[in-house]
Amino acid sequence: MSRQVLTVTMNPALDVNSKAGEVVTDQKVRCEKPVYDPGGGGINVARVLKRLKIGADAKCVVGGVTGDLLKSLLKQEKINFLPVEIEQATRESISIIDNKTDKQYRFVFPGPQLEKNIWKRILSDVEDTIEDYEFVVASGSLPPGVPDDFYSRLAEIVLKNDKKYILDTSGDALYEGIKSGASYIKPNEEEFDELMNRSEAENRDELIDQLSDNGVENIIHTLGKDGTMLYNREGKQKFTPPEIEVNSSIGAGDSFVGGLVAGLTKDLKIEDAVYFGVASAASTLQSPGTSLCDSDEVKKIHAKLSGNEISL
Repeated sequence: MSRQVLTVTMNPALDVNSKAGEVVTDQKVRCEKPVYDPGGGGINVARVLKRLKIGADAKCVVGGVTGDLLKSLLKQEKINFLPVEIEQATRESISIIDNKTDKQYRFVFPGPQLEKNIWKRILSDVEDTIEDYEFVVASGSLPPGVPDDFYSRLAEIVLKNDKKYILDTSGDALYEGIKSGASYIKPNEEEFDELMNRSEAENRDELIDQLSDNGVENIIHTLGKDGTMLYNREGKQKFTPPEIEVNSSIGAGDSFVGGLVAGLTKDLKIEDAVYFGVASAASTLQSPGTSLCDSDEVKKIHAKLSGNEISL
């Protein structure tokens, strides 16, 4: 049985990370030499899977000078990416750490407008190659021009072929994206509350029931330092994170998804797979800037949390 993973990133970014002595208004802020990383939800998930020694293909939309640099960075990391080329430039995402306060400032730009033929091509490509994969991860925001129900259309293709579909997004893309169901979704506290408000559910249990009735099999509700909740037909379970010193939150959510999928590809029980996601996110939180998790550290954290060791 195929164990390959496909990630889909509709709105990738060239991540730019630097530090400044102090971030002040109405003045030039002198920054240190920038560090460039390939970014965007699905791309980061593929990068995490690479670190965890799980093969993945990263389908992404790229264009312009920034897109060329993003592709070059992916090649350096030996990520097997499947680009869909456009003329417009890939967006940038900027992170600056204020050395005086240790606070992190993040500036996120919108992605380029995508024509109908581009997002339809993505759906067609996935449908044509779906038998090559066991898991499809759709992660990140949708750029202008892509319909809010894009992820729901993608879910239809994946689920009708009996593959596992993992969705990690927010806003309209999440609300409309779950209407065809999903194997796993990973809303954070803000996203979960927004789902509850928009669904008009009176409480958390009612929302869980609505999502389950709509074909969402597992809801993984991440609460930061307050832990993680897993909801499914079998009930609910809480996962407590390790005590760590946070250096940067960039990529932590994507690392959680990467760790979760890595655990699932190894046929771990869902509880152990969630712990692997928690461990991957914790490792990333301890890393500087846009760095992601370290595989050895992930294994150690996972073993401590779950009591089980996993080989990579």
